[in-house]
Amino acid sequence: MALTLAVLLVLLTTSMATAQDDTRLAMARVRLTTDPKVPVGCTTLGMVADDSMEDLRRKVVRLGGDTALLSFPVERLAQINAVVFRCAPAAAAGPPAPPPVTTTPAPPPPPAAPSVPPPAGVPPPPPPPGSAPPPR
Repeated sequence: MALTLAVLLVLLTTSMATAQDDTRLAMARVRLTTDPKVPVGCTTLGMVADDSMEDLRRKVVRLGGDTALLSFPVERLAQINAVVFRCAPAAAAGPPAPPPVTTTPAPPPPPAAPSVPPPAGVPPPPPPPGSAPPPR
């Protein structure tokens, strides 16, 4: 009889510890934001309020939410109000990353013409007659 009670006690505490771990994991995954653009397209579940961030997260999880839009009332500075949302996994993760920029590399510049100085001592020939612009 004592062995049965001991086994039952161990199983009960193990299942309670697992439930607490699951709750803590869900609380850690709650996204808290003050940006009203974040929960666009998410399902509104309700409102919660508390003066403890941990208790607020717990309330969000109890409602089944994964995102909370926070506000702070002026008349009670210690209180945190939150509208609770359930978002699709992609929306809860945040805005999508921009696609990678793919550009084709620019072609290499043409090779520079070798710079050869004019031969020393020989002046260039005069321009042909009639090739100069007319005087103004």
